[in-house]
Amino acid sequence: MRFESIFILALSACGAIAAPTSPNENVLEARAKQGLGTVYLQEGGYGSCGNKNPDSSLIVALSNTYMQSKANSPYCGRKVKITNTGSNSGTGGKGKSVTATVADTCPSCDAGHVDLSLGAWNALTGNAAYGTINISWDFV
Repeated sequence: MRFESIFILALSACGAIAAPTSPNENVLEARAKQGLGTVYLQEGGYGSCGNKNPDSSLIVALSNTYMQSKANSPYCGRKVKITNTGSNSGTGGKGKSVTATVADTCPSCDAGHVDLSLGAWNALTGNAAYGTINISWDFV
């Protein structure tokens, strides 16, 4: 028992037990997410993070589970890696991945659902017609 306590104390002193690396790291970010990917258009408007982006930008909108109905949410500007895991409707691109920046809120999305800019959609689907794809995603 004493040896275990000393060993754990030594590991802590050496930094071997990791602390959260950012103030945004929490339970929501603990593991890869599964959900739906859909496409949305900015159409020259401002996203909830306060910026205008062309539809060709590699950006995404996350649900209020993350964005918490806040302008300039702590998730604004965070990077996410998204992988197309297939589609029930025959949309192509299974296996393609893209890294995109959080720039907006999707009020109708659930926690696993990501709304993709046209640029991100095209990167994940090989320019497929608009629809729905299955995705896995995580913060990077």
